[in-house]
Amino acid sequence: MNFKSLIIISIFPLLLLQSTQSVGQSKKNDWFRVPGFGPESPFSLTDEETFIGVIGAAALSYTLAEVLFKDGENLNYYQARAGMNNEYAWGLKKVYHQNFGVENRVARWFAFAMEFNLQEWNDQTPNIENKDSFGLGAGIMTYYRWYLFGRKRISPYLEYGTGLFYGFEKFPHNGSNFTFNHSTQLGVEYTLKDKNKVRLGYGQFHQSNNGLSKYNPGYDGNGFSVSYSWFWRTSKW
Repeated sequence: MNFKSLIIISIFPLLLLQSTQSVGQSKKNDWFRVPGFGPESPFSLTDEETFIGVIGAAALSYTLAEVLFKDGENLNYYQARAGMNNEYAWGLKKVYHQNFGVENRVARWFAFAMEFNLQEWNDQTPNIENKDSFGLGAGIMTYYRWYLFGRKRISPYLEYGTGLFYGFEKFPHNGSNFTFNHSTQLGVEYTLKDKNKVRLGYGQFHQSNNGLSKYNPGYDGNGFSVSYSWFWRTSKW
């Protein structure tokens, strides 16, 4: 894949979201929602029960990969991720994120990653103060990814992300500075000849303080992420 192809892959999500946004005007500016992955879906990571299920599935997958079905090597990567989300239903809040971290591909069908998360937002809710319209913060995210076709050059995947976040301003504006961030995405990964990888994912994003403070309005959005992973080394086990 040449540089021009990478540019096309990076621009494609923006074109897709532009078209889905125009379609969603009749739905209060909502972006396309993946069927079955809404805020209330049991498959979306938005509550403690789903969180426990995801962490349990990830722990089981890691154990199976390293103990029972291990294939003799782990692939390690540095990776960068960028994307954005649009508020579910109303479309008044947009969240942008940029991540950098490391990934460990422990099996053909499973990988996990840890990333530093930088996040900004634009809140266009009517009648709020200007200082509440923009903000930024930082946090740590972990990601757990299951592949449909293993290490094929092109493979669809299901990915869950969860982590801690602290905003220098409250988000939403009537919420809190400290929140938990969760994401649920379906996507496709393309592996280059040098073992580097490009991923495009789309799905649901949730942010709230889980009731740790008096006010917990929360945020739910639909959006995409584009990732690039640089192959680092192979670990033998």
